[in-house]
Amino acid sequence: MSMPLTFKLPSGRPWLSLRRSTNPLAAAGGPLPQIWLPIEARLLLPDLQGEILRLSCEARLGDVLIGRGELGPITGLSTNDYPTPVAVTCSTEALALLIDPPPGRVNLALDFAGLLRLRRQGAGSAATWRGVEQPDEWHLLTADANHLNTLEMSFARSDWYEQVVERLGLGGYLIAKLALPAPSAVPAWGAARSHLEEAGRALTSGSPPATFGRCRAAIDALPGDKTKIFAAMPEGKKRDEIDALTRAIGKYIHSGRHVVPDAGGEQAGDFPVDQRDAVFAYNLTALLLSHIAGLVLDN
Repeated sequence: MSMPLTFKLPSGRPWLSLRRSTNPLAAAGGPLPQIWLPIEARLLLPDLQGEILRLSCEARLGDVLIGRGELGPITGLSTNDYPTPVAVTCSTEALALLIDPPPGRVNLALDFAGLLRLRRQGAGSAATWRGVEQPDEWHLLTADANHLNTLEMSFARSDWYEQVVERLGLGGYLIAKLALPAPSAVPAWGAARSHLEEAGRALTSGSPPATFGRCRAAIDALPGDKTKIFAAMPEGKKRDEIDALTRAIGKYIHSGRHVVPDAGGEQAGDFPVDQRDAVFAYNLTALLLSHIAGLVLDN
């Protein structure tokens, strides 16, 4: 069951509630995938005006931060429920978790921080209204990030897949966790990592030949000469096939038009390449190096 979040006056008296509404989830894919989480706000005291000036939030699925969003400004709050979805922009690193959340219901937590304000009418004891004693005046209240202001939300797994996963179009993303060793931990892999980073920069700047050249250099920089990359693996069919695959990928990338590293811009290769080819070559190289690292370093 979803747990509401209650904001309190300095006196400790609850005055504003946020909770999950009965509206459905919504989502949209793209370069910045977003999820719209359905919530509703409600004042808990009569003779009170309240506004949400701005509340930022961090959305977590389990212990993992999946994205950030913002709520407000919202005026005209009352003791009736006010539906107001929170748009959470998700990181691409979180997509794998979104498509395969932990078993059971999908439980999210939204941590809020920001500014609220209220104005009260009528009389009341000083103790009851401590911190907002003056009637008919706006009082600014802070939802401090140093204190947990957490709204817990729970969704049926079927709703999550229909309303989030399918609409995000996660099948259009490359979802893979790369496991390249840190240079400080395995210095021999430093050159390969460096070339892959340069390939990423070339890809971002729209230079397909430079992307191809750096991808090929990353494969060439793998520790050991080309006959000993997989020397740490037990001999057998698996070792033979991954060795053959690595050679084939290296040959394909080398055959494409590429900038030869450290050759003053010299280009080589048998066929022209475009940005689509460069994206394929970069993703292929990143996955290959990640897989090789797991094969040879875990043995």
